[in-house]
Amino acid sequence: MSLSLRKQQLLPPSLIKLSAQTMEGEAAAAVLQTLVQNLIDLCKKEISQIRDLDKNTAKLAGNLDMIKNFLKDAETRNITNDAVKSWLKRLEDVAFDADNVLDEINYNILSKQIKPTEPEEEEVPSCFSRLSCFSCCKNLSRSRNMALTIKEINENLESINKEAANLGLVEKLANEPTLVIASSETDSFSDDPVFIGRDGVKLEIVEMLTNSITNDERKVSIISIVGMGGLGKTTLTRKVFNHLKDETRFGSHIWVHVSPNFDAITLLKKILKELTDQVEGESKQDILSKLQQALKDKTYLLVFDDVWNEDLSIWEDFMKSLLGVSCVKGNAIVVTTRSTKVASIVNPLHTHELEGLSKEDCWSIIKVKTFGEGNVPSEFEAIGRKIARRCQGLPLAANVVGGILSNQSEEEWRSIEEKWLSADEGGDNISKILRLSFDNLSLPSLKKCFAYCAMFPKGSKISKRKLIEMWMAEGFLQADERDDMESVGEKFINVLLRNSLLQVSKRAHDGNVKKCGMHDLVHDLACSVSSSSNSTRGISRDRYNCGISKEMAKNLRTLLFEGYISNINFSDLESLHVLRLECYRVEELPSSIKKLIHLRDFDISKTRIEVFPDWIGEFFHLQTLRIRSPALPERRRELPSTIKYLINLRHLYINEWVELPMGIGRLTSLQTLKYFPVSDEDGSAKLKSSEV
Repeated sequence: MSLSLRKQQLLPPSLIKLSAQTMEGEAAAAVLQTLVQNLIDLCKKEISQIRDLDKNTAKLAGNLDMIKNFLKDAETRNITNDAVKSWLKRLEDVAFDADNVLDEINYNILSKQIKPTEPEEEEVPSCFSRLSCFSCCKNLSRSRNMALTIKEINENLESINKEAANLGLVEKLANEPTLVIASSETDSFSDDPVFIGRDGVKLEIVEMLTNSITNDERKVSIISIVGMGGLGKTTLTRKVFNHLKDETRFGSHIWVHVSPNFDAITLLKKILKELTDQVEGESKQDILSKLQQALKDKTYLLVFDDVWNEDLSIWEDFMKSLLGVSCVKGNAIVVTTRSTKVASIVNPLHTHELEGLSKEDCWSIIKVKTFGEGNVPSEFEAIGRKIARRCQGLPLAANVVGGILSNQSEEEWRSIEEKWLSADEGGDNISKILRLSFDNLSLPSLKKCFAYCAMFPKGSKISKRKLIEMWMAEGFLQADERDDMESVGEKFINVLLRNSLLQVSKRAHDGNVKKCGMHDLVHDLACSVSSSSNSTRGISRDRYNCGISKEMAKNLRTLLFEGYISNINFSDLESLHVLRLECYRVEELPSSIKKLIHLRDFDISKTRIEVFPDWIGEFFHLQTLRIRSPALPERRRELPSTIKYLINLRHLYINEWVELPMGIGRLTSLQTLKYFPVSDEDGSAKLKSSEV
């Protein structure tokens, strides 16, 4: 379960809607394989350390192996049978229970191995005594409960295995798929998606905007771009935006994704955040006052991407507020929308109705995605042109199918052509090719990573580094002989970019991808395979985009929370792997957070927390920690000495006002440490060679 909550100005927390649905059949089977494989690996690891329970744990590994083989069969089927879907749901619940129990066992083992034994604890038997590894737990009754839970999980899995056979599923033994990284792997400098056939339109809109601000006495000139989903409105507008930004025609350049919820306060906050990178004001008056300061004596180019609001009065009220913050003339607004009504009510100077690409342009996009600048063999071209006609002028379809065809054989090209062309003519063409692109992903873990992105709102710019760290925290990335988890995550990003299931939103100065995004239609696909469509079904154990209730909280694994946290009892979130808090009014960490023993990714960098408690050192599974301190030398803060116990920590993000304690050299897994004050004290010097 993943959750992204943002405090809404007009909705109190009690009215935040739930989103809970089970994953669709074969997609669920694919992504569940990742969890089951992780459990098998963990079981085998724990067998040697669990003395009295090695038999039950070995049995658990065997049951999971059998389940995994059934899942391979389920993934290859078009599952419409409600009984099979119910079976997958039961399996998901039991698998997550098993994951939590094994993770807790591992936590207790780590606790005993990492922290020195206190004198008053010396009479407690060690983990290597005859009693069992559960003597590592101070509370023996809890140890017995864990043992009973493993026994219960085994019984449930045996029942699920029997049910699978009754449903007609068979154990399918197959070699593990491998991740194919094409020689034309997405690089740091190429355009994504491929932009072909729109250069004339781009220059036309650039000229129109330039003339309007030069020759018009209006305070703001508005241009609307309208067209169906997948036509490339956002890509075209981004090209126009970047062109004018490079020419420095405007003092400020602002990009805001709107989405169906047209809320004035939310939009004004987004504009302010683009200008200042911080939003402190709560009231409309505060925000408008800060906007006035940010836009003082500056012209601006403002893009409202993906507008759905068709209520003229709402738009007019919003524009009155926006126009009131600046007296400067020569501003421009570009609105993109699928609705001709929206395009008209914004009172545009010009409306551009975007048309589809030619078949030749669609074929050109496919060629670039598959063969780059090289020549296309004639046998491939004949098939490719048929596929290009099927794109129906949609650049998104051409980009996606080009990603699927990349580095495939002629036989595979024919197979993809047949799969797509055999679909019902009356259906949603773009949805079919997007689903085909998802099905074509080779690894279940890669499908899981794609589905996970559904938790981010449409239009989000997702930090590539943070996304990889979140995948890692959820257990989706497994290191191999050649690559560590981060490198596997980079490869996954590249594959999703190549298949146009992710798009580049922002690049660093060196051209490398910094932030990613999703086309709205691709986001719809991610939601459909990850159970993220909006519905309220009461209590649920689904693990994607659920609202917080006590019953649901215990199954939540990712929580991204924007808002004050005073009403949250974090001890209820017992399964949490990822916790990110964003609120500059938060100045202290609740002690209930220390109960989150499964935590692997902890981000409090966008808070005002200054005191870091000692119990941070008890997050033995923690892989990523992001913290900050006020940029004032007299308020410099030091991390607690207990941080040396975080032996699994790989990434520590701090600013220069955070001091490191002695003993930091024990963090031998550390890969990222931006600020590292050099010291002659024992412990600090040891890390200098490990700093990245």
